[in-house]
Amino acid sequence: MSMHPRLSSVFVLLALGACAKPAPEPAPPVDVAAVKDAIQAREKEWSAAYLTADGNAVAALYTEDGASVPNTGDWHRGRAAIAKDIQSQFDSVTFTTREDITDEVIPAGSDYVFELGHYAASGTYKVGGKPRSVSGRYAVLWRKDADGAWRLHRDIGSETPTKP
Repeated sequence: MSMHPRLSSVFVLLALGACAKPAPEPAPPVDVAAVKDAIQAREKEWSAAYLTADGNAVAALYTEDGASVPNTGDWHRGRAAIAKDIQSQFDSVTFTTREDITDEVIPAGSDYVFELGHYAASGTYKVGGKPRSVSGRYAVLWRKDADGAWRLHRDIGSETPTKP
């Protein structure tokens, strides 16, 4: 008894289809407003840590393998390098105000968020007592770690030039 060639092709296709993996479930939609609120809350923590003049407290808000590129353009990789860099600012200036404003967040999946914002800080130089004001823009790639906390994974800042 011979089977029609088309019928045997149908059986082969049905057998292959039965072996195929089901399509993965689509990722749940990201609640952009909730993510923005969470990021803004972390930015407030960053500003508060900054005002304590404790480089280690600021660096603790980064991922273990985080990296920061300040306006000098130098890379600082890892919490220890980030803490050392920011502590050098605190060693020369006593900052009394710091504000970070989130302008936009762009989710990149459920565990990453790209943030654009601007900042302003002011204080006094420790030597000479002259006032110091700084402002600029920043971009941050945030990562949600295994503990569910959002941490800075990459950031870059640019200082707004002082106008004469």
